[in-house]
Amino acid sequence: MITLTVFCLAVCTALKLVGSVNAEIKQLCTVLAVCLIAGRYFESFRDICSAVNGLFTQTGLDSDYLGIIIKSLGICYTTQIGCDCCRDSGEGALASQLELAGKAAMILIALPLFENAADIVSSLMQV
Repeated sequence: MITLTVFCLAVCTALKLVGSVNAEIKQLCTVLAVCLIAGRYFESFRDICSAVNGLFTQTGLDSDYLGIIIKSLGICYTTQIGCDCCRDSGEGALASQLELAGKAAMILIALPLFENAADIVSSLMQV
C-alpha cells in the first residue's frame, strides 16, 4: 500500500507540472496511471475471489451467490472509477448519470437475492 500511495503522490505531482503545459497530456497520463493502479489491485482480486470461493465451498452455500457478489464488486469498482474520471474532467452531470446507471445495475444483479428472500418469508408465513 505504501508503494501504491507513493506512486499516486508522484503521479499527482507530475500531473500538476504537466497540467499547466498541456491539458490533453495530463488527462492521458491520468488514465494511464488509473489503468496501472487497477492492474495492480486486480492481481489481488483474484486471490480474494479464490478465498471467498473456498469459504462458499466449505459452508455449502449456493455458488450463485458468489457470482452475484463478484459481479456487484465489479459494478461498484467500474462505476467508481468512471465517475471519478468524469468528475476530474469537469463532467459532474455525466458522473451523476453513471452513478445512477451503476445503482440500477446493482439492483438488477441483486434481484435473485430479493426473490429468494421473498420466498423464504412467504414459506415462513405459511407455516
